[in-house]
Amino acid sequence: MRNFEISENLQELILAVARQQHRDPEELLELMLRQYEMATESSQIAPRPRMSLTDEDIEIPANTADPEAYRAAVRALRPKLYRIARRYWLEQGDIERLALTDEELDKVFWLIDHEGRPRFKSEQGIYQPPPDPLEDLIGVIETQNTDLSMTVRESVTAHFGQKDGDID
Repeated sequence: MRNFEISENLQELILAVARQQHRDPEELLELMLRQYEMATESSQIAPRPRMSLTDEDIEIPANTADPEAYRAAVRALRPKLYRIARRYWLEQGDIERLALTDEELDKVFWLIDHEGRPRFKSEQGIYQPPPDPLEDLIGVIETQNTDLSMTVRESVTAHFGQKDGDID
């Protein structure tokens, strides 16, 4: 067998990942190489198209004041979400999804759910995200009254009064 040298930084990285995964460094490298082989084999069978995040791929909420700024923010955020998704797929051993390019994810990616699981647009009718507690809070304090402390206090009193059966 032929020996070869790798940089000290790469050695430290391999050892750190091996410790984190509770694996022998050689076992880790072998696993990574096998995953790489599988990913390259599948990509050679069907070449992956290059796509990009188009304006049509970005769903803009109806109340957005500046759609261009919103699109720019989405384009800046997406690569970060893709890194989170890939980390999840690596932990799960999902090689097929791990092999998706950013361009492919632009077309199918939806969100990272509250459990840290990446979700695709195809799951929009199936998966229901939990309600946002901040939206509930906004509903409680929406009023013309400038003294919000009184409004919140009254709303909380009314809520817990109804819950306990005491409406006064």
